Amino acid sequence: MNSFVLAFPLNVAVDDSFTVVPGVSVEKETQSLMVPGCTMMFKVVRKEAVPGLSEVFKEHQEISAEESAAIDSHKSLLFLLGSLKSATDLTMVNTAILKVLSAGALGVYMQQSGAAWTAAAFREELGEAEFPMDPWMNFLEGAGVLYTLGLETFGLPDLCISCKEGAEDSQDCRDILSFAADSLFVDGIGSKSGTEVDCGEYGTYVLRQETKSPFGKDDPEYNKRGVMRLLKRSK
Repeated sequence: MNSFVLAFPLNVAVDDSFTVVPGVSVEKETQSLMVPGCTMMFKVVRKEAVPGLSEVFKEHQEISAEESAAIDSHKSLLFLLGSLKSATDLTMVNTAILKVLSAGALGVYMQQSGAAWTAAAFREELGEAEFPMDPWMNFLEGAGVLYTLGLETFGLPDLCISCKEGAEDSQDCRDILSFAADSLFVDGIGSKSGTEVDCGEYGTYVLRQETKSPFGKDDPEYNKRGVMRLLKRSK
C-alpha cells in the first residue's frame, strides 16, 4: 500500500472544530474526511501542539521570522492519512492540501519524505512544479551522490544519481531525479534494474539496483523497495 501521512499545524485547539470548506468540518471525534474535489477518503487524527515545530520546516526551506512564529504558535495538529494508487489520486490530494491550507492551516509536513512547506511555499512550489510529485519529494546529499526521499509513498524505490558539487550541477541532478520519478509513477514505466528512462533534455538513463541503502531498516527514511541508481546511457 502506497500510504502517506500529512500533518497540518492549525490555529484552533484540538477540541475545537476546524472548517475545511462551508459544510465540511473536522471535529475532535472525526475519524474520516472527504474534501470536496477529492474522491479519496482520508483517515483523520488530531493531536496536541508540538513545541518548536518551526525547526522541522526550517530544515526543509528558509522561512520568515513571521512564519516561524506563527508555526510555533499553532494550537493543534491535523493528520490526514491515505494512499496513492494513480496520478489522478495525486492530483486530487494536492487539491485537498490546497483547500486545507486555504482554510487556515499554517503549512503541511509530509512524513514520508520529511518535506515541510509553509502554506505560501506549498502553493508556490505546486504552482511552479513541472511535475505534480515535486512537493512530495525530498533530497539527501551524500558523498558525490544525491538521493531522493519519499518515493515509497508512490510504490517506488528511491533514486540516486552521481552528482558533482556546485549549485548548478546539484539543481540538474534534482531535475533529473524528478523527471525520472515522474516517468516511473505517472507514466507507469517499470522500476526494475535495467529499465531505461527518458529524461528529456538530460538524455536517457538506465536504472541499476543499489546493493546498499544509505539508511538502516529502523530509520524513518528507509525504503523497503530499495534504491535505484540512474546511469547515463552511452550513445
